[in-house]
Amino acid sequence: MTKENIYKNFLDDPLLDEKNYITPQKAEKLKFFEQTGVKLLEVIKIAINGTVDGETEGVISRKINQYLNK
Repeated sequence: MTKENIYKNFLDDPLLDEKNYITPQKAEKLKFFEQTGVKLLEVIKIAINGTVDGETEGVISRKINQYLNK
C-alpha cells in the first residue's frame, strides 16, 4: 500500500466526521502531502511516513511529540 492509500483509509473513518475533525466532502479531496491544519490528521501522516519509511517506534514518537509541542 502507498502512503496515499493508507491515509485515505484513515480519512474514511466516520469518527472523523462525528467528532467534527473533517467533513466527508473535504476528506475526499485531501491529498497526503497537503497541510490540513488539523493536528490529529497531521499526527496520522507523521505515523504513516515513519512506518512506511521503516523508522522505529521511538523515532516516530519523538517526531509526533515535537510536532505537538510546537
